[in-house]
Amino acid sequence: GFCSIDTETTSLNIESAKLIGISICYCEDLSFYIPLNHLDKLTSKKVSNQLDEEYVLKKIKEICANESILKIGHNIKYDIRIFNKYKIDVKSIADTMLMSYALDNGLTKHGMDDLAFYHFQHNCIKYKELVGTGKKEITFDYVPIDKALDYAAEDALITLRLFNFLYPRIIKEKRNFVYYDIDLPLVHVLALIEKNGIKIDKGYLKKLSNEFEKESKKISNKIFKISKKEFNIGSPKQLGEILFLDLKITGAKKTKSGTFSTDSSTLQDLELKGYEIARLVLEWRELTKLKSTYTDALNDQTNETSSRVHTSFGIANTLTGRLSSNDPNLQNIPIRTEKGKKIRDAFISENKNKLVSFDYSQIELRLAAEISKDKAFTKAFVEGEDIHSSTAKEIFNLKDEVLTADHRRKAKAINFGILYGISPYGLAKQLNITNSDAKIYIEQYFERYPKIKNYMDDQISFAKTNQYVKTIFGRKCNIRGINDKNFAVRGFSERQSINAPIQGTAADIIKIAMIEIQKNILAKKLDAKMLLQVHDELIFEINEKNISESTIIIKEIMEKSHLQYKDFIVPLTVEYGIGNTWGESH
Repeated sequence: GFCSIDTETTSLNIESAKLIGISICYCEDLSFYIPLNHLDKLTSKKVSNQLDEEYVLKKIKEICANESILKIGHNIKYDIRIFNKYKIDVKSIADTMLMSYALDNGLTKHGMDDLAFYHFQHNCIKYKELVGTGKKEITFDYVPIDKALDYAAEDALITLRLFNFLYPRIIKEKRNFVYYDIDLPLVHVLALIEKNGIKIDKGYLKKLSNEFEKESKKISNKIFKISKKEFNIGSPKQLGEILFLDLKITGAKKTKSGTFSTDSSTLQDLELKGYEIARLVLEWRELTKLKSTYTDALNDQTNETSSRVHTSFGIANTLTGRLSSNDPNLQNIPIRTEKGKKIRDAFISENKNKLVSFDYSQIELRLAAEISKDKAFTKAFVEGEDIHSSTAKEIFNLKDEVLTADHRRKAKAINFGILYGISPYGLAKQLNITNSDAKIYIEQYFERYPKIKNYMDDQISFAKTNQYVKTIFGRKCNIRGINDKNFAVRGFSERQSINAPIQGTAADIIKIAMIEIQKNILAKKLDAKMLLQVHDELIFEINEKNISESTIIIKEIMEKSHLQYKDFIVPLTVEYGIGNTWGESH
């Protein structure tokens, strides 16, 4: 009726990974390893005493397709994607990583080695012990079978032990909804998104790389002109010495290691004071980061045959339930700067298709209204007003005065700042106003929206007593350090306790929508593929003939699918854009 299952491969990069062996365990006394493609170290020929791959995969396919057998994995999304490469569909799954995430989010990391030690005080065999590191590192196919057996069979055994330990807790601690209705069904959806990948215009990226390199060289020369000598701009130590010793700029702060601080906030402060070198270094940093992290790296990570790049989504890496994206990280491509926006134009659609980006409008502010039940805040959304304009009118008492863009900009900073527990000092810095003015703005804000203040106080108080907060859908976010003696640690935890229920609920809502959309794509045979999730945004590749039907369905699901589980007063709205590139559609 059940077994834990784990795959051993040559790479974490699923597109290039080859299956080397499979481990299986169905009782805590015995665990098995099935070697398939181990090679002899000396001859690089296949080791003879292994079962035939075709024969094994035929049997594994029967197990994976059988819905009455529960397949338990730890981060089973990886194994599903590996099996998919061999035309094997995995039905009826459990994931001990996601069980741990639903139960102990914020208390521990959810990797298998971490959990084996956290729950059983057991030290697992480390992968690096088998394959080595650096120049001597080998791929798993060159690991001798007896060593591979101990490592792989242990993985399957620990996975089963974790399941037997965590499953009763899921029931007892009522974490069923988050685990069974949100995180677990999302596994298959994400596996498909990762498999789809997104097409890259490699020629455009190369052109952009050259452009960024030329610009950064020009900026380097300007910096050297001011500093009157050449140095390594990327070295914080050298930069600090140039700024604070050679150029004698005042207000230097030192880091723990004793060097001058040259982080972005230090440089932004200097830029505000009119130091051109600080502005140039910030520009140089942006250009060199865009080049190394995106234009060069994306080209290297693009699949040669398909010209598509395949990210990997992490489900259990954040306190709030938000997804993370790795190898490459496609969630933090800068959008606020013109240069950052250019990178989005490298993501393109196939012929006769368009990229369509769907984005929740101000979802976190809407959820703040929903959770706090503040009348004035809720009213603005229910009546379809622009919340930043409404806030500006309330705070700045604009009865006869005309609302200006500057009023709205300030109100927007206050609206979002409040949700992240911004201090008067932080707001003053952001809006370039005095601390006392910022304090007045925050006081006026709470005067107009008293229930937002109540919500914040209640969350902090609840977290201090219980050490956790919850999203609307019951996702538990454990808050460590809420009672810490250290002011900075405590302050960070207080901000987390205010923000986690809001950001976490937004994350739950988009996950529910993704599950529902994929069901509809299959049921209605839509020629549409989900390609990316970037927090409040979903990107699809849709056949031009199918666009009008698909956009109506996707928009409605994103706005309404959460209502099958909870009634909301505040409506959610989704905007979408269509283009040949991600930049055009956003």
